[in-house]
Amino acid sequence: MNFPQFAYNNVKRNARAYFAYFLSSTFMVMIFFSFAVFIYHPVILHSEMHQMTKTGMIAAEYVIFIFAFFFVLYSISVFLKSRNKEFGLLLMLGAQPSQLNRLVFLENILIGTGAIISGMGLGMLLSKLFLLLASRMTETPELPFYWPWGAMLLTTGAFATLFLVISAMTLLFVRKRNVLELLQGNAKPKTEPKASIVLVLLGIVLLGVGYTALRVDTLEATQLFLAAGTGIAGTYFFYSQLSVLFMRLLKRNRSFVWRKTNLLWISEMAYKIKDNARVLFLITVVTSVASMSAGFVLSIDRETRSLYEDNPYAFQLSTQHPAGIAVDEAKVEAVLKREGVTYEKRQMQSLFASVGDDQSGSSINLIPASDYARIAAEWQLPSLVPEQKGQPQALLLYDEKRIDHPLASAGETLKIVASEAEVKVNEVAQSPVFATLQWGSALVVPDQIYQAAVDQFKRGDAAGLARQMLFYRVPAWDGITPRYDSEEARVAGELAKLSPRATGENRTNGYLNIRANDYQSYKQFMSMLSFIGSFVGLMFSLSSASFLYFKLHAELSRDAQMYRALSKTGLSIGEMKKSATLQIALLFFLPIVVSVIQTFVVLSPVLAILHIVNITEPVLLTTGAFLLAQLGYFLLVRGRYVSRLKRVMV
Repeated sequence: MNFPQFAYNNVKRNARAYFAYFLSSTFMVMIFFSFAVFIYHPVILHSEMHQMTKTGMIAAEYVIFIFAFFFVLYSISVFLKSRNKEFGLLLMLGAQPSQLNRLVFLENILIGTGAIISGMGLGMLLSKLFLLLASRMTETPELPFYWPWGAMLLTTGAFATLFLVISAMTLLFVRKRNVLELLQGNAKPKTEPKASIVLVLLGIVLLGVGYTALRVDTLEATQLFLAAGTGIAGTYFFYSQLSVLFMRLLKRNRSFVWRKTNLLWISEMAYKIKDNARVLFLITVVTSVASMSAGFVLSIDRETRSLYEDNPYAFQLSTQHPAGIAVDEAKVEAVLKREGVTYEKRQMQSLFASVGDDQSGSSINLIPASDYARIAAEWQLPSLVPEQKGQPQALLLYDEKRIDHPLASAGETLKIVASEAEVKVNEVAQSPVFATLQWGSALVVPDQIYQAAVDQFKRGDAAGLARQMLFYRVPAWDGITPRYDSEEARVAGELAKLSPRATGENRTNGYLNIRANDYQSYKQFMSMLSFIGSFVGLMFSLSSASFLYFKLHAELSRDAQMYRALSKTGLSIGEMKKSATLQIALLFFLPIVVSVIQTFVVLSPVLAILHIVNITEPVLLTTGAFLLAQLGYFLLVRGRYVSRLKRVMV
């Protein structure tokens, strides 16, 4: 038997230990390869969304590759520590340190080569399904299968380099210890875990600083970086110090500790949490980042959908030159007639004028009450209250996302500078979509006051900016968000050729707002993020479970010895299962609980900047997905772990 065969037999004999590592590495290669297949697809290369899609996919490739590097490095370090006895025996039998290094290097190369081949093989088998899923989620036409030579070369080169570098770095982990130290392996007695009061207080302070940094009136980048740094550091101290302190305090509750097998699992958890602090910390950070990203995307997607649904008009045409609106109107309606679209049309005029006085004055869009009345019901806007006791009434509408504070409060009186008239603000209401079309806010005033202001503007006695607007409503499209292949999207594409930003001679002079195009651009971007996030999150989830599997496997021999000794004193298999299950469950689900809390704490103030308040459902959806995935991994690992322990029970 030559040396490569010896390395191969070592990998085969340790297949149970290397299984999770090999499976996770294969999955990472498969995901990386699948994204590369999408990036190099000929249809994507020549599509309009190529640049945006390619940028997002390349960013995902970098994330996967960097994470894979640290994942493989950590996994190898854990496995090498668990094989100290084996290395000690080889040295006793006359193996040289250089031969030991060569053995470890060859083993890693074998596993890496197998992971690359298996990952790309699975990727090829699932490539058609991946392309179909990608086209559905990013709302692009279905992508046909092709032979992804570019993706294969990129994946092979990237991961071959990764495994070569990692294999060379593993030589640093095989330190020159004496034979006795290697033979002892993990059997050295551990000291009782203790918490440092100073580090406990430091952890509490760091978590408090991170929480406070996010609760300022104006959230800036410096606060976000401060919160991220202190929150991550505080999370580490939570596992390495605070959790140990909690377990020591729990031990003092004798009535609870001395009940049945509680003493067993509580004592073991004190050691396991301390030993696995870094693993739990990494899992929490990875899960929190994935949950925050997914929650952010879902929240923005919901907000984008609501903006579409709150806009009853499919198209809006506006111009500052009333004489030219008839020409633009004819161009738009010619397209609608050619496409066979049945529509309803509303007209509205507005004047951007000054209100208040010379010292505290401001400018706002004035809208005549008669025009407003024709569209208020369709926008679901409040009605204007009629004049009371000779006092003209006004309605103030604003968009809180663009205007921090409304121009006036209900009950206040405003002076229209152009007409010298005064109006009482009867009601202040938010209407994000409608107000956005009016540059952030609008003031609905009686017709005679509006006409007086327009007359002053036309004579040149007052500054202002007059606009004519046409709103087109298509009843057949109400309440249905448009897909890329829907009638609304198709007609919107034809109308986009008339936009002033388009090329050609048939462009409109005024501004043409197309609801479906705005929605589709946002939707495609958010769908792409959702698509990338889903697979990266799945990779993070599988890797997190692998981290725990590696640690539990490394501790299995010590736990087996302990439970075998306890079984001789009367510990039953049922009691062993209960104790082991509680310990494994705490390791699997504690990071999820912590990440849920962190996600709520971070996303709430961040999304508040965008005036998105309801984040409960998106966060629960994302963390619920991680919880379900973790539950599946827990049942699988728990079953394998307990079955191994049952074999040593007397």
